[in-house]
Amino acid sequence: MNPVFQAALKAYNDSSRLRATRRRLKNFTYGRQWDDIVVAADGTPETIGERFRRSGREPLTNNLLRSLVKSVVGRFRYNLSQATAITDERLRQLHDANHLDELDSRAMEEFLISGCVVQRVSYEHRFEGVGVWVDNVSPAAFFCNRFLDPRGNDLRLVGMLHSFSASELKLRFGHGDPGRCRQLDEIYASLRIPYPGVSLADMADSGPVGGFADASSAQGGVCRVIEVWTFEVDALADGSARPHWHCRYFAPDGTLIEETRSPYRHVSHPFVVKFYPLTDGEVHSFIEDVVDQQLYINRLITVIDAILAHSAKGVLLYPLDALPDGMELKDASRIWANPGGVLPVNPNVTQLPREVTTSGSSEGAAGLLEIQLRMLQQVSGVTSSLQGQADSRNQSASLYDSQVYNSAIALLDIFETFNAFRTARDVKALAVY
Repeated sequence: MNPVFQAALKAYNDSSRLRATRRRLKNFTYGRQWDDIVVAADGTPETIGERFRRSGREPLTNNLLRSLVKSVVGRFRYNLSQATAITDERLRQLHDANHLDELDSRAMEEFLISGCVVQRVSYEHRFEGVGVWVDNVSPAAFFCNRFLDPRGNDLRLVGMLHSFSASELKLRFGHGDPGRCRQLDEIYASLRIPYPGVSLADMADSGPVGGFADASSAQGGVCRVIEVWTFEVDALADGSARPHWHCRYFAPDGTLIEETRSPYRHVSHPFVVKFYPLTDGEVHSFIEDVVDQQLYINRLITVIDAILAHSAKGVLLYPLDALPDGMELKDASRIWANPGGVLPVNPNVTQLPREVTTSGSSEGAAGLLEIQLRMLQQVSGVTSSLQGQADSRNQSASLYDSQVYNSAIALLDIFETFNAFRTARDVKALAVY
């Protein structure tokens, strides 16, 4: 097997935990918050939602994470709108052609959810014309060696998974040669079983086709191609060494489809990568900090709902000796339910009928819920002021502005880290011209 392909496969497998964490955080952000797997009493796996349903409680979701993400992305877009106009003509054309404000807003959303943001810069012909193109790359399709430098200076292998149609595959790699196109058809027609070493979870996480272990054929309509860039050093005749980035494209079984040196004048790979905060190589996103609060909030509102559902509301206590002759209890119930109904009562009754209403004992849970809501704001740094909500009608404008400012300061590290990524992207894109 090609050693570069082996190294790429190892890098992809080594990042499986990162992809699994991202998948979980993405589910939480978009409201799928009861899908964590736990072990039932009989040893079988089940989701937390299934466990709650077995106990007679319907799991409820009050998705506050999505609101937090929207608030931060909204603040980011506001900052973009207040930024000074781009004076560099090439950079302005790059931003306009790629709609980078919109692209970066979606990248910021990904950054908040997973702590990862990846874009690919290329110079190629597209329907819109020939030029420099920037594309967001899903972390589910990206892989690289483990690196510790926040700037990515110690990256030595990077790559991503592509899904091409059979015709697009031959357009990109056939180069108009019928023989080469037939060879590509043969390569993908032979792919019938998954490649060993990749889990089913990874396959499902990488899109409709799968991960490295793409079992689909070209005739099936979609082909997986693995793009791999490696940092290499050539030894020259004078004894010096010349570093460069080498690009290879592989089929899922490790067959080399095409290879080339970096075509870019910046002599680098085409990816711009930022992982946050990358302490000892670890990624911890904005959403990861508040998932525990969201979990507890969901549990509390589910408990409160169960308490209220089982509390007495308008229950009629009707002594049997209060029933007049010839009247049954169901008749009394029917009259009681009708507005303006007249309920006859035996005049010799010892105790009159009465209504019982209880609120249950949810006061403690409600208090805990209020604490968790405040903690969510404190941990995330996204206060009600940043979301455009005043804490009090009597709050002064200066105090409100101060709270907005302090909340923005709490998020400054995230914004500045992302802006550093955007600057690095612009520099790489301009070098491609």
